[in-house]
Amino acid sequence: MIGGMSDNPRNPRNPPSQPVSDPPPWELSDEKLLAEVRIDSYVASGPGGQKRHKTNAAVRMTHEPTRIVATATDSRSHRENHIHALRNLRHKLAMELRREIADLANHRPPSWFADYPALRINPKNPRYSAAVAEVLDVLKAMNWSIGKSAVMLGVTSTALTRFLHDDPAVWTKVNDVRAGLGMKALRWER
Repeated sequence: MIGGMSDNPRNPRNPPSQPVSDPPPWELSDEKLLAEVRIDSYVASGPGGQKRHKTNAAVRMTHEPTRIVATATDSRSHRENHIHALRNLRHKLAMELRREIADLANHRPPSWFADYPALRINPKNPRYSAAVAEVLDVLKAMNWSIGKSAVMLGVTSTALTRFLHDDPAVWTKVNDVRAGLGMKALRWER
């Protein structure tokens, strides 16, 4: 039990955690992560012209240990969709798998966090998924409090809120968890 959160899977403060390997899957090399993934190619529907409808350019990746699925269909190039699907899979894994913070009183963000002041990190950056995971792990440990989490991460509340807001999937996830706890939704005003 951390920070008053129970291990009850029905408790929205503590959604069921899946065991996270060390290193976690979003931090594995492409080769090691792909060894845990089933890849399916298929013909995508929708706009894109005749070329899109004739080739198996769309890519679906399923992380076998967790059954988390990511797809990419935007490009007519199978190679590009493969790259995007892998990035999307890392992002989804980082969003869905939570790690417990063992020593909350002495927890520090990873040293590379200092390279990204105010959590300004591009989603295409290879460390982005790790940043998302760290932020969500700290939020969970701090009972989804933005202020307390910002202190733990060494950033301002505004920087943390902006980081969450800039990623629509993360923003939605955090607000859904907060709503399940009866907390007010986060808002972003510029």
